[in-house]
Amino acid sequence: MIRIAGYHDPIMVIRKIDPKLFELNRQGFLNGHTPFTAYLSFLSAFCAVLFDYKLIAFSNEQSANEGNVWYFGKEVNHQYSKSFKFEKKFRHYLHNYLVKGIEYFSFLRPLYELQIAKIFTGYPKYFKSFLSCNQAIATKSGTKEVSNHWCGKCPKCLFIFVSLYPFLDKKEVIAIFKQDLFCKKDLLQIMKELIGESDFKPFECVGTKKESITAFYLSLKKARQAQEIPFLLSYFKDKISTRYFNLESESRRILSSYSSKHNLPIALRKILKDKD
Repeated sequence: MIRIAGYHDPIMVIRKIDPKLFELNRQGFLNGHTPFTAYLSFLSAFCAVLFDYKLIAFSNEQSANEGNVWYFGKEVNHQYSKSFKFEKKFRHYLHNYLVKGIEYFSFLRPLYELQIAKIFTGYPKYFKSFLSCNQAIATKSGTKEVSNHWCGKCPKCLFIFVSLYPFLDKKEVIAIFKQDLFCKKDLLQIMKELIGESDFKPFECVGTKKESITAFYLSLKKARQAQEIPFLLSYFKDKISTRYFNLESESRRILSSYSSKHNLPIALRKILKDKD
């Protein structure tokens, strides 16, 4: 991706997992969850000091602010370290305890995932190279090789598929995933979890429940035009969409959204506005 974008001299940081952790996993010990974006935030601040950079730009969106489930009165957010709440706290910690004069922010914070997907469809040179499937890079504690292919079975695959579908030709979407995920009946439960028809939203980095509903609605509109409605969209049409009377206006709201809760430097705001 870096080479395709035209950057030929990136700063590379190599991170290795202690082999003893893999051995403990094989014995049955649990991993827990690594707040990877929090780790990257500290690492990026360290690199900014070393190489004299003044801006640290992440690409976390406003969708990351929504939690996955409520537990004993507390919202549990799998993406907490990508949220605006974490961003504000890290900025405070950075400026008060680590270093002043460096700005930490997320360039895409004002936008939803669905808006970002729409923008991304304007960059076809990346279609064969981008990957947002955790199963594709999972090694199962070192017992399997990284596949580097969309698995087509997980919440991230289905969410990215439904986010791209309204804005690309159907053949282009299928070329990316190598299959039509809307035809897979075994993804019905995942669809329900994404759109809020379950007790929790998948513990993956996916969009909000409302934008997932919007993405399925926009995909259904497109499929109707082609007079070809696959299984998941047919289920959405018959069982879900009939309960909502404002899907068209809600889709317009989401696709035109620009949250005021962000830390973008003034000089960068126009760049994002122009893309949106």
